[in-house]
Amino acid sequence: MFQLDGVNQSATKDGVWTDFSSGKFLIAHTSNLAFQREFSRLQQPYIKQIERNRMDPEVSLDIMCKAMSKHILLDWKHVGAKGQEIEYSHENAFKALKGNPELREFVQD
Repeated sequence: MFQLDGVNQSATKDGVWTDFSSGKFLIAHTSNLAFQREFSRLQQPYIKQIERNRMDPEVSLDIMCKAMSKHILLDWKHVGAKGQEIEYSHENAFKALKGNPELREFVQD
């Protein structure tokens, strides 16, 4: 039975380890307040553009990836480039999310 009150608040904020391709990713839910606050804060300078539906898609992508790299994609294991393992950091997560649409889609889902 589906439990309406069964939301795991810890997993929403602290994330759960999930496999993607040959890596492991610690992913929190987009409903966590830290992400929502960060996303909103990053959008503030662009409110008029957003309201007029004139937001540059590249800027919008940057904002989403920055917020996700701090509060959604929290860690990873077995992730690399050119045969070298890459340590998790907010900066590396931002680059990975921005440069890899498949990873970004997976993390958002």
